Formats: sequence, C-alpha cells, structure tokens
Amino acid sequence: MALVNYLPKDTQIVEEVDANGNSAYYLVFSLSKDLISEGFTYRYKVNDLAAISDTAGAVTPDAVITGVDGKYETISGSLDGITDDEYARSFYFGSYGQLRTVYEQLGQEAQENAQSYDYLIEALNQEAETKPWILSTDSKGRYDYLAVVLEAALEGRTARESDFEKTTWWKTHNENQRQQIQAQATDPSTWEKNQRNIRDSIMTQMIAAGIQTYPVAVINKLVEKYGSGEFTEADVSNSILKLANPRLRYELDPEVQAALAGQTLDVIESTTQIRNAIDAAMGPGASQYYDLEDIANERQANPQWYNETFLPGLAEQFQAKFTQYQGTNIKRYEDAAPEYRYEWENITGQKADETSSVWRRFMATNDIKEREDIAFQEAARLGTQTYRDKVRRDMEIAFGQAGQRATGGGRYQ
Repeated sequence: MALVNYLPKDTQIVEEVDANGNSAYYLVFSLSKDLISEGFTYRYKVNDLAAISDTAGAVTPDAVITGVDGKYETISGSLDGITDDEYARSFYFGSYGQLRTVYEQLGQEAQENAQSYDYLIEALNQEAETKPWILSTDSKGRYDYLAVVLEAALEGRTARESDFEKTTWWKTHNENQRQQIQAQATDPSTWEKNQRNIRDSIMTQMIAAGIQTYPVAVINKLVEKYGSGEFTEADVSNSILKLANPRLRYELDPEVQAALAGQTLDVIESTTQIRNAIDAAMGPGASQYYDLEDIANERQANPQWYNETFLPGLAEQFQAKFTQYQGTNIKRYEDAAPEYRYEWENITGQKADETSSVWRRFMATNDIKEREDIAFQEAARLGTQTYRDKVRRDMEIAFGQAGQRATGGGRYQ
C-alpha cells in the first residue's frame, strides 16, 4: 500500500510493542554513511497508520519491534539498512505531521525527488525555530549540539547533561533554558505535551485580547521564548497586549518583531535602533512616518551622515515642534517628557497615552493652569479614580459629607 506523497520515498515504518502489549508507530529514516560518516537515524511518531496511506485502509509496518527497558529486538519483518541497535539510538523529532509542513516548503523538483536527506535539512531548520539549541554552533561553525547527540547515539545511550554542557548554546543560556534540552532529549513525549499546552495557552490569550489571526511564526516564537524559560508569563502577556494594541509603550522582543515582520533579526535590530532614536527625539509613534530600512541602509553606507546630519536634524525638528524649547539645551522628547508625565499622573492618577492628541496639547502649552484643565477633562472623560475622588472632595467641601446634617457642622448652618 502506497504512502501519502508528502513522506520521503525511503520512509520505513516500525510498530513498537511495549511489555504490556501496547503499540506505538514510528516513521523511520536513515542517512547514508556517505552523507554523515557516523550515519544518522531519526524518527517521527504517527498515531494512525491509515492517515499516511494514499488509499483506504492502513499501511503495514515494515518491522514490529518489542522494547523492554530500552532494549529492542526485531520479532517480525526487517528494516532496510537500519539495525535494531541503530533504531534504539535513533533521534526522535516529534509528530509525523511536521513532515507535511516540510514537504510543502520544498520546491516542486525537491518534492518529486524527495529523500530523507532533503527532509532532514529542512526539518532541522524548522525545528530550530522552536528548539534553537538544535543548530547550536561553536566558534568554528561546527554543529556542536548535533555532534553531542550523534556521539551519544554511537555509544548506545541518550545524551547526558555533561554532554550538553559542552555546547555553545548551553554556555550562553540560563538554567530554565538549559532544562529544555534535557527534557526534550530524555522525555520527548512529555516535552512535546508541555509545548502543546504552552501553545494552547498562548493562543487562548491572543483570542481573549481580540487577536483573531497572526503569522504562525509569531506564535512559534512566543512558544519558543516561554517554553525555553527565556520569557516569563508577564513577558508573554505584555507581548500579546502589544500585538493587540501597537500603540502601547511596551517594546516587543526583537525576535518576535522579526517573526511579525517576516524579516531577519539583523534587519529588525538595526531598524529598532533607528526607530528608538526617532521616537526618543520626536515622541512615541513618530518613527512610523520614516522609512526605517532606508535610513538603516544609509547609516551602514555612511555612518558620518547618520551621526552628523540625521540625528542633529531630529533635534531641530523637536524644537520646531515644541517651540518653548527653542534656544535651550532640551533637544529631545525624552529629555522633556518625564516632568510632564509626573504632572499628568498627579492630576489623572494614570499614565498618559503619549500618542494621543490630548497629550500633545498638554505638552505643547507653557500654561500650568491650562495643562491642569486639559488633563482633568481627560480624567473626567475616562472616569479615573483620581477624578472621582476629587469630585467627592469638592462636593464635601461645598455641601458636607454624605448624611451630615446642616446643623451638625455643614457649610450651611
């Protein structure tokens, strides 16, 4: 019975039977020793053999293997070019459904001639989006994580923590992130379940925030960041709120920005620096009116222009916009804003929306009383607690406290 077209042509199927007679099915692949000197066997789990058949019914496993305490013995059938020992040392990637995504990203010619080597290269790239340690490289560009996995496999064991400590990724990440390597390597089923739970939680939060659709790359990046321990729950929550409302002052992580924009991290980091410089000089949101990539390219080609012309030009624009600062040493929005923020929060009891026209009016006037009126009117519109408290105090001053008799100390006796 033929397999569905998105599986590599050299796919082999194993039925694993545990000591209790329960079956699990795996799609198994082996790279030739001509490609990797040590050889490399890897597998994906499939829950329903009928799902990988291109006709009605289920496919038949090539081999049935019984496994007890990590030791395997073939009891029927055989695997082409893969020994029981190589199967026991195989690298577990996850669910077979990932192979369909890999297939769809291969070009037509690659699809027609797809072998496990093509799939492995693409699969590694995709897996590294949520498991960045897979493609960890040392200072010479060698894949040190894969080397650790292969070395352990050749010795008939799974990689130990002491093996992972040799990798660049391990050395450059925190303890929570390191634990993910161990969990993924030693208990992949539990690790995969936790990742699904994290994804479900993030998508639920996004829907609750009013987000109906977002690139899968953004969701993957949030799952990776939280699942690896790099993000806290607060980081995830703030990121989702920012995605739902881009006007919030919270700054997205550069890698999340890159996933959102479909750009490389290098582009995001360079344009983020420029955006921050513009917003610091002119106010939040001002950067949306500039071509950030064009400025980034010009800065790379001519750093002198950026430092001696572009940045001083922003200072001139700021003083032209806020004329009260002309001829002073205040040349950037961020130099002037803290005093206004303090004043606004004192009047309203909450932070200002610094992209709003109300805030711009508030900051543009030198008249303290006028600023108080502007802020108080906004507090009234929003119904802030500070506004309600002030109204209550004013009423008590004018008419006495609630329930107070006029002859008992009120204003009118």
